[in-house]
Amino acid sequence: MSRLPERIETDRLVLRLPTITDAQMLNRAITASQKELALWMDWAVNPQTLNQTRAFCQESRAVWQAGTALNVLMIEKVSGQIVGASGYPRLDWSVPSFEIGYWCRTDRVGLGYATEATWALSRFAFETLDACRVEVRMDDRNVGSWRVAERLGFTREGLLRNELRVADGSLRNTRIYAAVSLQELRQPVVR
Repeated sequence: MSRLPERIETDRLVLRLPTITDAQMLNRAITASQKELALWMDWAVNPQTLNQTRAFCQESRAVWQAGTALNVLMIEKVSGQIVGASGYPRLDWSVPSFEIGYWCRTDRVGLGYATEATWALSRFAFETLDACRVEVRMDDRNVGSWRVAERLGFTREGLLRNELRVADGSLRNTRIYAAVSLQELRQPVVR
């Protein structure tokens, strides 16, 4: 049994592992946001097929069981709609350290869902998984993403210049934010 959570609830969201039955709704959410996601996520540069989304849902269960990553859907409690995804794409149990990633549907950006999910995952990492470090990394040009980290009180640790080659062949500068305890962070105000 994985030490990683299968489900976390917040005031407005259910964060849970995707299942194969989520593939169609998830694919619609990705398709609706593909233009914006493609700016920051290499996996979104080309439109995602339903079969690729199904494979992601199946792989998410496998990496969760192995304890090597956590992919969760952000499901709005009121509507039951997928409003984005989050999780721990990279983790190191020897520290333990957890990186949090997130994306929101274009029509749900600015409603605080990424902030709410990041807080919940940070809290779980520190309180349940005994994290010694939680970090968020993003393209330096992705202002919306780094505002999530700053809103929660993560410390900006640095900028890795020319750190990653992205899909268009250019080099990306990566911002790194981190916290080493839950006390460093601020719980978001739910709208």
